[in-house]
Amino acid sequence: MTQEDKEKLKSWRLQKLEECKQFPKYFYYFSFLDNLESIISNGILSKNEITKKKIKTKSFADVDVQNKRKDKDFFITGSQRKNLHDLVPLYLNSKTPTLYARKDIQNQLFFLSINSKKLITDMNINFAFTDGNATNRITKPYWKLDKLKNLNWEIINGLSWNDKQDGKRIRNSEFLIFPKIETKYIETISCYDAPALLRIATILKGKDLKIETIINKNLFF
Repeated sequence: MTQEDKEKLKSWRLQKLEECKQFPKYFYYFSFLDNLESIISNGILSKNEITKKKIKTKSFADVDVQNKRKDKDFFITGSQRKNLHDLVPLYLNSKTPTLYARKDIQNQLFFLSINSKKLITDMNINFAFTDGNATNRITKPYWKLDKLKNLNWEIINGLSWNDKQDGKRIRNSEFLIFPKIETKYIETISCYDAPALLRIATILKGKDLKIETIINKNLFF
């Protein structure tokens, strides 16, 4: 692809994102505080890349769910077919059923707010997205941004999903990123309380990063 072609594709991607008025300013990624130092050093990596690099991480992943994910392949931009474990999963809303199931340990977690438009208009990034939980058999994957209109934004952006038909699946809609997410796309690290914020400050001390660190309970339950 020539540089001119890349610029045209970048403009097209941005146009499609701006046409979707419900598209979020940020994607969200959450993990244990224990994993933050590795992310700062390596970026946000896929499960397969973490395994390949032999990076030790603390995980809250459900084994059955992960077994389903490793058996799923999706087409992504660039006409590539990738396994779900080759892709970095991001949520479109911080408050998901996945987080709710871990609400008793929220003080051990942090959120990364990732600039969605900057990430998706990076021509080194390929992606797919889903209209629900990626492992669910009725969930549809997409890689063309003009299909953003097929997502149920009322449920994705709403205050709750419990009172909506198929709300739990839809609220867990994902953007799936290849090959990794560099720290330059992370705008904010958010946590649940003051002890967590102090721990984050200790991890980031001495590192030349332009990332805001805050307590933001609005992202949590």
